[in-house]
Amino acid sequence: MFLRSAGIFFKIITFLLVSCSVYAQDSRKEVIRQSLAVAFFSSDLELSPKWSLNVEVQERIYTDPVRQSQMFCKSQLGFEPFKNFSFKNGIAYYLNSPGDPEFSSSLMVPEIRLNHDLGYSHNLRSIHLSHRYRMEERFIHKKQDNSLIAGYRFVERISYMLALECKLINSKDHNHDIYLKLSDGIYVNTHKGILFNSFDQNRFFAGLNYQLIKNLTVELGYINLYQQRISGVEYLNRNIASLGINHSLKLYH
Repeated sequence: MFLRSAGIFFKIITFLLVSCSVYAQDSRKEVIRQSLAVAFFSSDLELSPKWSLNVEVQERIYTDPVRQSQMFCKSQLGFEPFKNFSFKNGIAYYLNSPGDPEFSSSLMVPEIRLNHDLGYSHNLRSIHLSHRYRMEERFIHKKQDNSLIAGYRFVERISYMLALECKLINSKDHNHDIYLKLSDGIYVNTHKGILFNSFDQNRFFAGLNYQLIKNLTVELGYINLYQQRISGVEYLNRNIASLGINHSLKLYH
């Protein structure tokens, strides 16, 4: 499964270069701009030198008008067979609102996601770089008009994300350091039932991490999410303010 994702990655690059050129020339293209805010809590638990567990809860809201966009909770079990390489498998439960904040319905659409990650990290002088290849199996509850109906539709998605982390301020006791974090990810739908939006989204993140105490950091960031909708000619350009708490805990001696 991981090898399949890594093998397809190189095809994704070629596909995106061609498709982005086509989309840019599409006279029907419509870009919808939205502003959102995100709050999250993430906890990393080191179970052993090789095993870890991550748990995250996130709430996402529209800011104009103010209403819920999405909430989710997820967990991911990680295994690091040798230094700088990791394998992770996880499950998440999402509740998604319609993509239009003006839509008056309070309908939330459930979704179950399974994810499988291959990660690699290395240092480039004072910069820490990480690469993440992910395959997601998404089971989205079917809906019709303003109500849920029986069954789920299946969407398979793969992605590649490059992340950079650099320490900006070294505190005297190393308990109040400040880090710069940058990342960019490309997401592609690969399921054969996808007709118009094989390119799903590009997600850019820039933020600062402040180490409040030894095992707790506060993260303030900005996300730009550029996503193609099912129609193939509508795109969401979302500017998202992000605030969260990252917690880490070592559970072994």
